[in-house]
Amino acid sequence: MMSRRQLRKDKEEQITANPQQGARVGRSDPEPERSEVRKRREAYADADREKSSAALPVRETVAAAARAGSRHVWRILAAAFLVSIATALVEIAVNNLIDRTNVPLAILGALSAAGVSILGTVFLSGFLCRLVGETEHGKERTSVKRVLGTLPWLRLAWADILVALLVVIGLIALVIPGLVAINLFAVVGPVIEIEDRPVIAALRRSAHLVRRHFWKVALLATLPVILASEIDNVGPGHPTTAGAILEALAIRGLAEAVVEAGIGLMLVELAYRLIALDRSAPDRP
Repeated sequence: MMSRRQLRKDKEEQITANPQQGARVGRSDPEPERSEVRKRREAYADADREKSSAALPVRETVAAAARAGSRHVWRILAAAFLVSIATALVEIAVNNLIDRTNVPLAILGALSAAGVSILGTVFLSGFLCRLVGETEHGKERTSVKRVLGTLPWLRLAWADILVALLVVIGLIALVIPGLVAINLFAVVGPVIEIEDRPVIAALRRSAHLVRRHFWKVALLATLPVILASEIDNVGPGHPTTAGAILEALAIRGLAEAVVEAGIGLMLVELAYRLIALDRSAPDRP
């Protein structure tokens, strides 16, 4: 049996004969570490590609919004109809009863009509958000009374005004920036409701959520919103006779109510899914 001294001597002779082997003693091969880093980078790149393309299923989003709508169809239509009729009546009254030559009164009337429209939009958006959350995402059962008492009215109204202002500025600038703004801020209202964020944070959050799924959001939200805006051009512009007023109310109260309810359901479901995708995204080191 060889002694320890002899074994150590033989090993030193081997290292002297092969210096590269000695250089490897005491330090690990860096190749496995580099390979692991490369694999992690590829995995994150694959996750990013998956998030930006197939992560937001269009058909499933539409189906979920349709399920929520069909389950509460009469409640939704009733709320949307009342909002649309109230908005239309105020606008008709302002156009027909206020003297346009009286500038202060005309401004007051225009502001009143805009205020009713904003409040109606806020209420319908909040009501639909609660219904979709109840049907598709396990939230507690809601009612009109609870919505009226718990909605963050001021934040939602300010968000609506800011988005409208940004869109108008973008449209005046070069049109395309306005369309981009419509898309990026499409889910500001639902984000305020779902995540209880302040207005500016909700604007940033909406842009962040939409950015990775820009074209799918454009298909599901922005395009329907643009098409729905054309409903106002159908029928009499400034009805003055009883027949024209009834026609305007029918168009605004029925057609617009259905369209606005459908778009609202889509926006809420879209917001829920975008938020879920963002929260489930892999954290980068």
